[in-house]
Amino acid sequence: MEALLAITAAVFLGGLVKGINGFGYALVSTPLLALMMPVQDAVALMIIPLVASNIELASQSSISELENCTRKFSGIIISLLAGVTAGMLALTKIPSRPLEIAVGLTALVFVLSQLQLFEKFFSRISTVCFNTWEPVIGFLSGIVYGATNVAVTVVAYLKSQNLSHRKFTATLAITILGISVYRVFLAEITGLYAGTDRIIFSLLLGIPAVIAVKIGQRSAGKLPEKTVEKISLVTIAAIGLRLITG
Repeated sequence: MEALLAITAAVFLGGLVKGINGFGYALVSTPLLALMMPVQDAVALMIIPLVASNIELASQSSISELENCTRKFSGIIISLLAGVTAGMLALTKIPSRPLEIAVGLTALVFVLSQLQLFEKFFSRISTVCFNTWEPVIGFLSGIVYGATNVAVTVVAYLKSQNLSHRKFTATLAITILGISVYRVFLAEITGLYAGTDRIIFSLLLGIPAVIAVKIGQRSAGKLPEKTVEKISLVTIAAIGLRLITG
């Protein structure tokens, strides 16, 4: 029972962060779950909650926003799908410990990229890379996302496009939703779900995921943005360090 509550709490906490910021679900929930189980299991378990949480956000988008997203970002989406396929296949072959370190490092790099001290450095690099190597960046981002659930570079790419907060949130939700649905299929055929019990459990975890996102959305306007950002970054950094140090 304690393990079940801990898993549910990890999923719920990530949903709160997602609802408030529009991103960050996997950066919180997947590393937390990886502290309780093998990374492969944590990644697989989180796929359907990610679908559920992005359905909630994507449902707020209009048909025109959906069409604009698929048209404007079709190149990056296609390369992401190719990378996700490679990442999910690699997930079944890579030992758990290197994956834990990879997830932890990814979380810490994200935190560094959000700090004012390094923000300009990462912004300059991302702008050059995204404008010059978009298909390659998309493919590599897909590998990372497929193997760890973490879509940091996708978030960075969309932020580099100077979208409004609403368009950024909607575009990210639509993109991650489509790719996550595809990942459910991949997880099944690669054996990551290892039976119907895990799929059902993942489906059930979608309930607290949606509830948490709704609560986070309602809280977003009531909490100081800077305070929420600091709490989120400290949480992500602490989890990342814990995974790296073992």
